[in-house]
Amino acid sequence: MTRVAVLGAGGYAGGEVLRLLLAHPAVEVVQATSEQHAGKRLDFPHPHLRGLATPRFSPHDALEPCDVLLSCMPSGELIRRWPQVSARAGRIIDLSADFRLESTEHARWYPRAPRPLDMPEFVYGLPEWTGARLKDARFVAVPGCMAHAALLALLPLVRAGLVRPEVVVDAKTGSSGGGATPDRSSHHPERASALRCYRAVGHRHTGEIEGATERLAGVRPVVHFSATAVPSVRGVLATVHAFAARKLEDASEPLRALASTYREHPFVHVLRANASASPFPEPAPLAGTNHCDLAVEVDAERGRIVVNAALDNLVKGAAGTAVHALNLMLGRPETEGLGFRGLHPL
Repeated sequence: MTRVAVLGAGGYAGGEVLRLLLAHPAVEVVQATSEQHAGKRLDFPHPHLRGLATPRFSPHDALEPCDVLLSCMPSGELIRRWPQVSARAGRIIDLSADFRLESTEHARWYPRAPRPLDMPEFVYGLPEWTGARLKDARFVAVPGCMAHAALLALLPLVRAGLVRPEVVVDAKTGSSGGGATPDRSSHHPERASALRCYRAVGHRHTGEIEGATERLAGVRPVVHFSATAVPSVRGVLATVHAFAARKLEDASEPLRALASTYREHPFVHVLRANASASPFPEPAPLAGTNHCDLAVEVDAERGRIVVNAALDNLVKGAAGTAVHALNLMLGRPETEGLGFRGLHPL
C-alpha cells in the first residue's frame, strides 16, 4: 500500500480527494491536514465520508513523512511551505495554481504568489496528453478546471493543424469552483440565481491555456478567455470557438481529430449527434465522475469550429485527475479508484 497524505484537506477539493483515496485499493490515507478542523473527524466538514474508518485532521505543521503528498492548499501556500513540505514526501501532486506555468511565466499571472527560480518544475498533469511523463514524475501540477476542459477540446485541433492560432474560450462554472470559504460573490443569497460574466478579460487560465497548448501541441495561440458564473454547484462547460486554418474539404475533419485523439483514453468521450440520446455535453450527468464529454460543430461557410467540453470541476477538474495522475505515477491501472459513472437524473 502506498502511504498518502493530503495537505489542506478541509475544502471541497480536499473532500473529493479523500473520497476517492479512501476507496482506492492500493492507497492508505495516513494523514489529512487542516488548520480550521485540526483534531476533528474527517466527516465534520465532509458529511459524505461518514461511516469510514479514517484519521482525524492534523495541523499543517504536524505533517509526517509519506510516500506521496497531495496538496489541496490555496494557491501560494505550497510555495510558502515548500522547504517543510518537500522534505516530507518523495512525490508531490499539487492541485493549486502554484506550478501550472513555467517559472518565467508564473510571475505574470500570479504576482501575489511569486515562485523562487530555484524551485523545481512540475509535470503538467493532463493525463491524456502527458501520461508518459507522469509515469516517472516526482512533482505534478493538476490543471485548472476551466483550463482543463478548454485544453481537452482545443489540443487535438491544434495538433492536427486545423485551426488558426487564435481562439475564444467561453467557460461557465458552478459555485464550488470558488472554494469552501464564502465571500460576497459566493454567498448563497447572492449566488443561487446568478448568471454573470465575472471575468471577461485577464483570467489567469488565459496564460495556462496558451502555455500548455504551446508545450503539448507545438503552437502558442492567442487565447481570449472569459469566465461566467452559472446557478449550479458543480460543473464546467467550456465552449471553444476556433477558426479553420484552411477551407475544410470535409466538415467531419474536426470530429475525426477529436475521436482519434481520445479513442484509447477511458475518461474522455466524444459525443456524436446520431449516436447519443443527448449529444450535447452538459456537466450534470458527469457530477462526481472523472469523465469529460466533448462535442464539435462546424460552420463550414464561416470557417468556425466550435467544441463544447463538460466536466465536474471538483473531480475531472481537480481530485479525479490528481488520482488519475497518481495511478500513472505508481504504475497502477489508470482507472483504478475512478469507476463511478455518475447519476441521471440529477
